[in-house]
Amino acid sequence: MAEFADQVRLFLEQIIARLGYGGIVLATILETVFPPLPSDLVVPAAGLLAARGEMHMAGIVVAATFGSLIGALVLYAVGRRAGEPLTRKFIRRYGRWLLLRETDLDKVNRLFTRYGKAIILFGHLIPGVRSLVSLPAGMSRMPLSHFALFTLLGAGARVTLQTITGALLGRHWPQLILVIEEFEWLVYLPVSYTHLRAHETKANLV
Repeated sequence: MAEFADQVRLFLEQIIARLGYGGIVLATILETVFPPLPSDLVVPAAGLLAARGEMHMAGIVVAATFGSLIGALVLYAVGRRAGEPLTRKFIRRYGRWLLLRETDLDKVNRLFTRYGKAIILFGHLIPGVRSLVSLPAGMSRMPLSHFALFTLLGAGARVTLQTITGALLGRHWPQLILVIEEFEWLVYLPVSYTHLRAHETKANLV
């Protein structure tokens, strides 16, 4: 796991270093529209470059906020034009390729119905919610100006925190990798237990 995290970090750094702030805009658009992408690694990876003096933190925040807004507007437009029936049909048919289920849309719908504008604002701090919440906003025909404003504020707060975090971690990344390696067994333990239980069940059936 630690090795994978480091490889993803290096890959993202290379893209951002090659394309600059435009790469940050592109990466944040893609991570918003396609939830399987590592949405919590793109901006911190740019923050690592800021810690080395290769980019400016203010530029990263502006580029990442703009990219997040564009990505959210794309999903808002999809929800508004397609409506709920077509959106659900698309998720049922193709959602597995995007690691999305119809139940995910149901959960975000309930959050949007209960909290309205607040979930647009604070949902950007919750992985998985920040992308999907744009769909019910569009399907309910939430005023575009309100959606854009709350998305801008929420995304801006998130990417600011991520940029600062990435810059701080940039000085201690080798130590962080050691910590991940030290505790990664906690992730593999439930998986191993599940496989063991599956084998026991199969043996009992035989």
